[in-house]
Amino acid sequence: MRKFTNIAMVSHTLCFITSNEKILMLLRYNPPNEGLWNGVGGRIEKDETPLQACLREAHEETGIVLPNARFGGLLNWYSPNVHGTLALYTAQVRSETISECDEGELQWKKRDWVFTSSEVVHNVHVVGPLIINGAQASIYHFEYDSFDNIINYERHEWMSSLNKQDYQ
Repeated sequence: MRKFTNIAMVSHTLCFITSNEKILMLLRYNPPNEGLWNGVGGRIEKDETPLQACLREAHEETGIVLPNARFGGLLNWYSPNVHGTLALYTAQVRSETISECDEGELQWKKRDWVFTSSEVVHNVHVVGPLIINGAQASIYHFEYDSFDNIINYERHEWMSSLNKQDYQ
């Protein structure tokens, strides 16, 4: 078992947009996680904060203009082939009107389905319920085998050496 001690530079965001008991999910057309449902998000551009990237990506992928999003923590992953870190967010909307997305198919899915379906990226089953239900920002570490199976998962309290303001 690998001991998690380092957090890679945050390069991506992932946002779970909710409306009542539904979550807006994206069936990804491309890697990573091609063919699986996930929240919306993407790469943080140069001179952009993670929150700015989250709001921009949500608009680009869904057509939804989010005035803000709640920071839920960092998801750090390690596998034999790749490692990285993304910033996690949630946002609530009143309207379920969405645009077409070039990156995949968007659908509003019931929470229970999102948190249990084998068609959803597996780490969403772990972090999704916590983040959407308002858990304090945490650091989530996932280790994967070469077949993208989760072989270890740890949740840690926020580290005092990291500034939450950098993500809000």
